[in-house]
Amino acid sequence: MKAMMSFRSLSVGGFYLVVSAATAGPSFDCARASLPDEYAICASQELSDLDNVIAAGYAFLRASAGNDNARQVGLPLLRMRQACKGNRSCIQARQIDAIRAYQQAGAPISLPAWALPSPQILKPSIIQNVTVQNSITVMQVDLDAKATSAAVLMELINQQRTLSNAGSAISLLALTVLEELGGEIEKDIQDLQAAVQSQYGTSVRPNNGESELSARERSKNFPPVPYYVAGQKGNGEFWLEPFVQDTGELVYGLNFIDPDEQNERITSKFELSLNELAEVRSALDTVYEWSETAKSNQIRRRYEKTAVCFPAVQCTEKIQGNTSTQIDFLIYENGATGARIVRNKGAFIEPYNMSIDSVALLGAYLDYVAAEAEAEFNAGTATEESLDALFE
Repeated sequence: MKAMMSFRSLSVGGFYLVVSAATAGPSFDCARASLPDEYAICASQELSDLDNVIAAGYAFLRASAGNDNARQVGLPLLRMRQACKGNRSCIQARQIDAIRAYQQAGAPISLPAWALPSPQILKPSIIQNVTVQNSITVMQVDLDAKATSAAVLMELINQQRTLSNAGSAISLLALTVLEELGGEIEKDIQDLQAAVQSQYGTSVRPNNGESELSARERSKNFPPVPYYVAGQKGNGEFWLEPFVQDTGELVYGLNFIDPDEQNERITSKFELSLNELAEVRSALDTVYEWSETAKSNQIRRRYEKTAVCFPAVQCTEKIQGNTSTQIDFLIYENGATGARIVRNKGAFIEPYNMSIDSVALLGAYLDYVAAEAEAEFNAGTATEESLDALFE
């Protein structure tokens, strides 16, 4: 159920003055939460209160300065909060930072009374120690998040290296992209450790246990795979979410996420069976092969061809009642190639475009998540007989 907003508004000169008030939940729908920081906010009344004040500040800035200016202020603040993962104290600190940023931008918002600084006067040494400890805690959270991403990335690189050595050209392209990303993450980790060492005379090292990650957590720590919608500004990101239905079947939700959106982040979701996921994966290989053919023949004219469409019985006619998913290969006038994932909802077409690099990265993502999810699913559904055979 959509939570009630935590602020009352009074129209003044075309804008709104926002007054903090109690609320039952955050500004977004907790039923559609998809990230650790969102789950933490939904589970905390205090974090929900702060979220609603931030939403009010963002709404004011968007109304007074336009969407682009609001996003320019809001997106870095959102990224900083997301870096906290599920750490509540880190999230709260970043939320308070965001509220102050919106206040400086002119938003008439204020912190809830419980979040206001205590009037008690502390000695400078105590203040300094608290500041140092808070900074170390935030950096530790950031390091843990990057260490998890690095561990997942290394598993993925090893998988794609094996496929590349077996002769997969698309895996070789994915491997090149992933190794570059791995270098960037490792540099970030080294920079954070160096910053802590130089400022505080101590070291902070990643201490999270990546071996304890579920297949779902692994899927969320994969490097972002971007898509774009023709004619719209900005990019989105894919998230392949494995889950088990009430009927006991392992399925996958291919989520399309708008990382710039403050509230409704999942813009669309395709549910895929294991067989359908395999069809998508095979089609991505086909698109890559067609791209290589187009480049070798120097094709420079607009052209498109469907690599796969399923279920086949609903692909022939795009009429009300029929729903299908297809992968298209695209050539543009300048010779560039790409792909498009399309959800056909009757006569309505929902397209998401990708570059060839994204095609390769998405293929690697599907390989990785499917393998992890199937291993976890098989372990969870193992019979007594299969376990007896294992421990003979």
